[in-house]
Amino acid sequence: MSEYQCSEFLALDRRLTATEMAELRSISTRAEITPTRFWNEYHWGDLKADPSDLLTRYFDLHLYFANWGTRRLMFRLPTTAVDVKALRPYLPGGPASLTTSGEHAILDLWSEVDEPEDDWFEAGHLAASLTPLRTELLRGDPRVAYVAWLLAVQAGEVGPRTYEPPVPRGLGALSAPLTALAEFLRLDQDLLAAAAEAGAEVDDEAGRFRVWVKRLPARERERWLLRAADNPDLPLGSELLGEFRRAHPPLTGRPRRTVAQLLARAERLEDERRRAAERRAAQARAAAAAARSKRLAALARRGAAAWRELEQFVEARSYDQAVRLAVDLREAAAHASKQDEFDRRMADIEQRHGRKRGFFDRLRRAETAPGGDAARR
Repeated sequence: MSEYQCSEFLALDRRLTATEMAELRSISTRAEITPTRFWNEYHWGDLKADPSDLLTRYFDLHLYFANWGTRRLMFRLPTTAVDVKALRPYLPGGPASLTTSGEHAILDLWSEVDEPEDDWFEAGHLAASLTPLRTELLRGDPRVAYVAWLLAVQAGEVGPRTYEPPVPRGLGALSAPLTALAEFLRLDQDLLAAAAEAGAEVDDEAGRFRVWVKRLPARERERWLLRAADNPDLPLGSELLGEFRRAHPPLTGRPRRTVAQLLARAERLEDERRRAAERRAAQARAAAAAARSKRLAALARRGAAAWRELEQFVEARSYDQAVRLAVDLREAAAHASKQDEFDRRMADIEQRHGRKRGFFDRLRRAETAPGGDAARR
């Protein structure tokens, strides 16, 4: 497998200036650079810059993919718009870390595996599905952070006696971007399902938010309105919702679990899922066997007509159809303890059509194939 890397950076809160774009061009002559995006792929070599530095200076999102098993997602968040203190318990370091740089906090998520990737992500498609997560963070939705914490647990970066951070509501009903995040980070589905068992259903948050806005003091409402008037492009609704959530964290009141308890529950869920899959497979095999037995019984009832049809297939050189029918006739004869009759009829056909070696050669191969699957297909 050839080497492949893809680095993408997006500017979401503001457009890059001409000077900044020129600075980025000095880093890469091959990259696609626009006022909102830097993208490049590498089949040899590497990005000649520190992604963290580029994110801090220019961008709001960074996505990295390497086909040897590395995936990385980074967000730059204004410290005035997120509760850094509330986020820290979810981001213990390692594959899920949070750092601050000036007026911004940097959320950095890594996923590493030892096996090479079979599929390569197409430029732009994945970033588009993950970009809304930044808005969810700015709105104070802690589910992104909790998924990041599960990533650290999965990587073995959190001790077994450590208690989980507060479990967000709605963890069992992930948005499309959160689902894409879990898939991108290769988060174990059973660990996520175990964690979601403690998350209550989403309540009428929209109603509570509306009531809270109505009860804001007049001076506070005026402050928000003036901000909107001074800068109509501000995502004011998201900021207002974020402030509401920081004042009223949407968290469950259930007892927190230890990492060991979560991992044990995930193992049980995996075992239950595996056994359910085995039951479904066994049921499918039984249904297929019953259907085949029914079909073979119907074939046996056709008697001489089925053998005439086989001979017509051979005469027309429709060898694939002829082989399938011959194998079915052989199995029907075995079920009815009439193997001698089958052998006699096949000998008669070979005597009359012995020159059509294509049929007889294929039939021998089908009869010696494991389980006769090739012929039945």
